[in-house]
Amino acid sequence: MPSLDGIDLVSGTKVLLLWAGDQMSPQMQELASTISQQIHKGDEGKIQLEHIDRLLLSSHPSSTYDVVISGLVNPVHTCHTTEALGELCRILKPQGKLFMQELAFANNVENSSVKSKDKLVSILKVTGFVNVSQPVEIPLEDDEKLELKQKPEFNNEAVLYRVVAQKPGYEIGSSSQLKLSFKPSQPVKVDENVTKVWSLNTTDLLDDEVDLVNEDDLLDEKDLKKPDPASLKFDCGVGPGKKKACKNCSCGLAEELEKGKQTEVPLKTSACGNCYLGDAFRCASCPYLGMPAFKPGEKIQLSNGQLKADI
Repeated sequence: MPSLDGIDLVSGTKVLLLWAGDQMSPQMQELASTISQQIHKGDEGKIQLEHIDRLLLSSHPSSTYDVVISGLVNPVHTCHTTEALGELCRILKPQGKLFMQELAFANNVENSSVKSKDKLVSILKVTGFVNVSQPVEIPLEDDEKLELKQKPEFNNEAVLYRVVAQKPGYEIGSSSQLKLSFKPSQPVKVDENVTKVWSLNTTDLLDDEVDLVNEDDLLDEKDLKKPDPASLKFDCGVGPGKKKACKNCSCGLAEELEKGKQTEVPLKTSACGNCYLGDAFRCASCPYLGMPAFKPGEKIQLSNGQLKADI
């Protein structure tokens, strides 16, 4: 039978004993009988046996048990999921204890469904437990070693660890009002002149009694100096690349760009579009017949003889 050393079981304690596997073993029944004898005290002491896979379906009331024991028998088939540990923390009484045993690796193993020793501690803290002890190695019995060899996921290197955790001294999800005191250690001295400046009375808002500051007194000689018109132009075209006027341009760049567009010479076009290639591509009535080829858009002037009709 597994040892109960280090597990606090006093008379009147309510214990939840979890088991795993296909059926309850004689060792589990013997363990339950031993626990019942230690905690029995009239109607107060109570032990409840529950399969770990049925824990979430049982809907135990909150804060029911003083102690939860899991994985002491048949640990090869015992796995504590995050949901199961969260449920155990809920049904434990405040400051109730959890004694659990589970097979785990000594170090982290990638792509493995088996937890590591450090993962056992962290998952207990995440689910709400406090005062989590460091995992203690527990020797396996002979029949458990044979079962371990038949489980390839443990890689024959898993170690049985026992971890003890405690529920906090309050209910999960409970709240309490904080009494905060913000009294300064020393009184703060306030300048009276500052308070006078920022105080507003109804009489201060009357125009006849308010002393207004002369706007001209706020300007110096640099503010009164007129800026150079050249420095105010083309503010929106500064930067590398082609200058481009911004929307609602007021610096004169938009007008300069518009003047440049008007001075551009429009390209000469024709009906056939081949006049500039030469006589071989020109129509029979083309006015450019007999003239050499020219570049598109080039200004061509016809002689007086070409403008006169043949007699």
